[in-house]
Amino acid sequence: MKRTPADRPQVLIPYPGPSDDAHEQDVFVYLRPESNGVLVESTMLKVVEHHPDYKQKLKLVYLANMPGKYILDEHIIENHYQLKLYFAVHGPKAFTPAMAERFTAYFDTPFEAADVVGSFEALKRLHMRPDDLFRVWVPANRMLAMNGQTVKLVHDMYVVNYDMPAILHKNNRNTDIAVMMFRTSLGFAHFKVLAGEMANALAEAGLVDERTPPSRLFHYSKGPFEHILDGLGYLCFPDGRRAEMHELSYARYLHAHGLGYDDIYTLLRNPIACFERADGVSVEEDLLAYTMFDSYQEALSKVQRMRSQYYRQHS
Repeated sequence: MKRTPADRPQVLIPYPGPSDDAHEQDVFVYLRPESNGVLVESTMLKVVEHHPDYKQKLKLVYLANMPGKYILDEHIIENHYQLKLYFAVHGPKAFTPAMAERFTAYFDTPFEAADVVGSFEALKRLHMRPDDLFRVWVPANRMLAMNGQTVKLVHDMYVVNYDMPAILHKNNRNTDIAVMMFRTSLGFAHFKVLAGEMANALAEAGLVDERTPPSRLFHYSKGPFEHILDGLGYLCFPDGRRAEMHELSYARYLHAHGLGYDDIYTLLRNPIACFERADGVSVEEDLLAYTMFDSYQEALSKVQRMRSQYYRQHS
């Protein structure tokens, strides 16, 4: 698709290319549509600039503003959340046997007898709008997170990925978002602390409600595989071209250690798998969640201990 300059992302700091240093990680940060704004962006950047390791072990290497039209035309949201969307649409049919067992144990209700529904069906049955379902508050024991998916008990209905309708609704042609990428040798776990400081700074500046969780203000890459997923969606060049797999740091690391780029795509598209832990016990996990805050080597080691993979039935 040929784009006019107005349709393209406005790249303020161009991507310098991937890093081949395994001790450096690339962390994407992008604002949620409801929190996007120049003041929010500048407040977050000030937190980074005041970090003692700024410019030595922590650098801002990419900054862009992505138009809502571009995000919609490129189907970035749908591609980024494709697994969550699959579960939100198919509901109980998407569950693996292990997920059904965990559901039964957690809610003390047989999975087969429970009223488990995808969030889009839940909107119709509950006569709610996307934002209404998103804002429904429930106690912590009425929420279950597993394999990258969430189940929220609303009244007597178990709603799968309650947030997906709102995410799609909030991202429209009029909602531009700011995207940043930081290159750091401090690790993903350290960036989690920094993200908390960003959220606190926004609250102290009166830009957001202090009770709002950071995840509702902005997203950041929490691990190596999420970095790849974020990069495929939100890393762009001045001509509007989006980055390809071989242009992303961790993808290059995996490729150098024997994984083909097609194999990496398959891992991202079908991330629910069975992994053998160091103690020999097998666990079913979502790859992105399982490698959260891991180093490059730690995440690769887990992939090498993958024993089986769950493939979705596409429809």
